[in-house]
Amino acid sequence: MAQSSESHPEDSTYIMSRYPELVRKNLAADVEHYIVVVEGTERGRKLEIGLTPITIGRHGDNRLSLSDPFISGHHCTVTFEEGVIWVTDRASTNGTFIDGIRITGRAVWPISASLQMGNHVLRQEYRRREDIQHSVDLEDELHRAATYVRMLLPKPLPSGPVTATWQFLPCAGLGGDIFDYFWLDAEHFVVYLLDVCGHGVGAALHSVSVFNLLRRRFLPDVDFTRPMQVLNALNKTLPMESYAGMYLTLWYGVYHCGTLTFASAGHPPALLFDDHQERCVHLLTDHPPIGITDQVDYREMAMALPPECRLYLYSDGAYELTTEAGELWSWSEFVDLLEKKAQKGIWQPALISQEILNFTKAKQFEDDFSLLALNFRADRSY
Repeated sequence: MAQSSESHPEDSTYIMSRYPELVRKNLAADVEHYIVVVEGTERGRKLEIGLTPITIGRHGDNRLSLSDPFISGHHCTVTFEEGVIWVTDRASTNGTFIDGIRITGRAVWPISASLQMGNHVLRQEYRRREDIQHSVDLEDELHRAATYVRMLLPKPLPSGPVTATWQFLPCAGLGGDIFDYFWLDAEHFVVYLLDVCGHGVGAALHSVSVFNLLRRRFLPDVDFTRPMQVLNALNKTLPMESYAGMYLTLWYGVYHCGTLTFASAGHPPALLFDDHQERCVHLLTDHPPIGITDQVDYREMAMALPPECRLYLYSDGAYELTTEAGELWSWSEFVDLLEKKAQKGIWQPALISQEILNFTKAKQFEDDFSLLALNFRADRSY
């Protein structure tokens, strides 16, 4: 009988994952078994698996401490017993999941399965110590880059005629979302959110470059109080063919003396809630994303804001996800959720993001999640 031509890669990664018992008995001593954080803000963290139990949680006294508001202080424990890795959930608030299935009590963690908690995903890997060190060095650089991006984001505004807060959860160490808000002068308040196609290092670099163009006002002959001038200038400056096929969506608004002027480029509409009537208005100008084509003339719209209102800006990662039932969630369902929360007086982005995560299948966002909430006060004295 002829032998099958199908073959597996003859590398240590395949052998280690397929035959863990063989690895433990026969591979050189410099090969070890690790827990590796593959998704989440702590992406790249690694911890060697030995005979000592590994506690995982948000508090600093855990052997593997993960900074994540959706992970309990002492979330779960990982143990190695007779060649098998076990995971024990420690009555965590939001649950521990193996390949998307919530565990109760103690369960086996197979070598090929993912371990999920909060916004983080962990896997097991057999790696040479030398390779681990190279990987640690690279992940350290990526972590520094992600920290730098997060440091660029604006601080919450707790007081003043405009208050603001936000939640930002990149699906990878680096993401394509970025946003900003600031007083351009004593009377003009600028807010925008942009989303570069894709995610990872390339998208993050492109989003930061656009961020710097806007924050430092590097677009020549542009009045930054006029959204349509900003969008037209960006579109001429950032053709996708010059940036590895990357384009971006953008919502840009300027608040001045009770009036909001705005323009959008392929971005989902901002949502304006009147606190008294609890009605939602969609703020959108129907234009293509930045960089797609130069055959477009971006226009802006203006509207007088009600005395007390709240504005939401968000990326499509806030609603493009899969529910526990395996169904795709929709933008309209996302809006319905915000409306219901508004009726109950719940508006904080951190609480809303947790509500959404609770009914997702993977208990994590499939794309970068950004949600900004801005409140415009009735007393708008400057």
